[in-house]
Amino acid sequence: MTGLLNDLLRDRADHLDAPELDLAVITGDGDRSVRRRRATVAGGVAAVAVVAALASTTLPDRQSGDVVAAAPTERLDQLSWTTGRTLHTGDGSAVELAAPVRAWLWVGDDLVYTDPDGRVHLWRGGVDQVVGSTGSPEGDVAELVSDGTSVAWVSADERVVRHDLADGTTVRAPAMPGSRLRVTAMDGAEVYAASSGGVFAWRPSEPDAYRTLGTDPRAVVLDAENGTLVRSAPDRTVPFERVGGTFEVSAREFADLSPDGRLLSLEDKDTGQVVDTATGGAVTFDQDHEWAVGYRWLDATTVAVLAFDGIEDEASTRGSLLVCDATSGACAESHLLAEPGLGQFQLPAGIHFSS
Repeated sequence: MTGLLNDLLRDRADHLDAPELDLAVITGDGDRSVRRRRATVAGGVAAVAVVAALASTTLPDRQSGDVVAAAPTERLDQLSWTTGRTLHTGDGSAVELAAPVRAWLWVGDDLVYTDPDGRVHLWRGGVDQVVGSTGSPEGDVAELVSDGTSVAWVSADERVVRHDLADGTTVRAPAMPGSRLRVTAMDGAEVYAASSGGVFAWRPSEPDAYRTLGTDPRAVVLDAENGTLVRSAPDRTVPFERVGGTFEVSAREFADLSPDGRLLSLEDKDTGQVVDTATGGAVTFDQDHEWAVGYRWLDATTVAVLAFDGIEDEASTRGSLLVCDATSGACAESHLLAEPGLGQFQLPAGIHFSS
């Protein structure tokens, strides 16, 4: 997701024409429970989290007999964000954390976050505990990734670290080649990472070994679900294509599978799409804001979305949080974020959104 939001608010604010998309309504049961990874936008936010950035509000022509899902208003209280050290929740309550939040995500009902001093915190039931330390990664890339009860990050000495919240154990990976090491995705026990030396996979059950998936540092694993990988394909000209058991995407830093793996949120040339992984069809969100960026799957078909208005002037930019149904595009308006400008608030995508 490197640079996506910065480009959105500054460099490319004058290119807001809606993209030409072939839209398809996506159907399915979506009955699997969420296993939260990053977005992600962050997701990721998440990217991410993210996670779809959509400029168009155009939906397919609807016939009078069509059944369109209502906006998922029951999900509004699941939205949350931070400003400084304050956690805001969708029900209007606020909680003061022990330190300012740099990047964060939910791991079940627990909150894991990094602070500007490089500490990794676990906030559980009102108690804040430092569980590790991290380096100083660039903004707009993942600092934390998670799946199930585990969370991973890169330590200050450039080692991948996996911490299991269920039993409190921490395992360090061996040194990996290259510099600027960062975590990119997590699937069960498998942690994916990338550096200038390539792309890697590591399991804590084998603490002294890792697998090299490739030497091109651009071909990162953006997400994974039940062994199915989503990888960036640097030379690909189409946004999405299945190659064997891997989904290859043109996006460089951001793509996020839904919990059941049927839908894929991705960013391509500053445009977001929610793609049906079986058919390749895409859907966009029915919302009236100038720009919208999905950052977190709330369930198999529901996306939390960050929307922007006033993006031509960063000082006047305002963000709102929406909840959108990925199968119909219907959205429910939720919260207007009081803090103007990107970087004034952080979303649960494991990414630090920089100003």
